[in-house]
Amino acid sequence: MNNGDYEYIAEIFAEGGGSIDRPSGLWRRRGDDYEYLSLIDWTWHACGDVDLPHPDLLTPVSGEQVETLLADHQRFVKYWVLRRSPEKGDLREDTIVYRQIPSPENLVEQGFGRANEWVPTGDIRDLQVGGPHDVPDLEPIDAATAERLIRETRGISGATEL
Repeated sequence: MNNGDYEYIAEIFAEGGGSIDRPSGLWRRRGDDYEYLSLIDWTWHACGDVDLPHPDLLTPVSGEQVETLLADHQRFVKYWVLRRSPEKGDLREDTIVYRQIPSPENLVEQGFGRANEWVPTGDIRDLQVGGPHDVPDLEPIDAATAERLIRETRGISGATEL
C-alpha cells in the first residue's frame, strides 16, 4: 500500500468488544489534515463535520495493518440474532439477524427484513438499553453464523457481503 506519507490510526472501543483486529473505525492523517474511512462506501473522506474520536480510543497502526483490515470488511461489523417464540410471549416464531456498522459519519443499524434485504432499524439500541437481562435472547454472532441463519430462515445467500 502506498501510504502517501499518511499516519494511520485505528479507533478501538475495547468496552464494546473492539481490538486492533476489530476496530470501530480507521482514520489517517497527513500533517494536520485528518480523513476517515467510510464503512458505508469504503472510501476515505475529509473529516468535514465528522468529529475525531476521543484520543483515548485512537491507536496508531501501520500501513500493512490497514491493508489486512481492509481485506476483510467484516472485521468492522457486529452481528446479533434475536430468536422469538410464542413460548417466550412473542406473537410468532421468528429469527431476526441484526448488524451494526459503526461508520464515523453514521452509525448504521439494520435488521434482515421480511423483504429479504437489510433495512434500517433502531432495534439494536432499543434492545441493548435495558441490558442483557431484559433481552436474554439477543446473542452476538459472527458473520458466518449470520450468513448461515439468513440462508436457513430466508433462503438467501450472500446477504452479509459488504
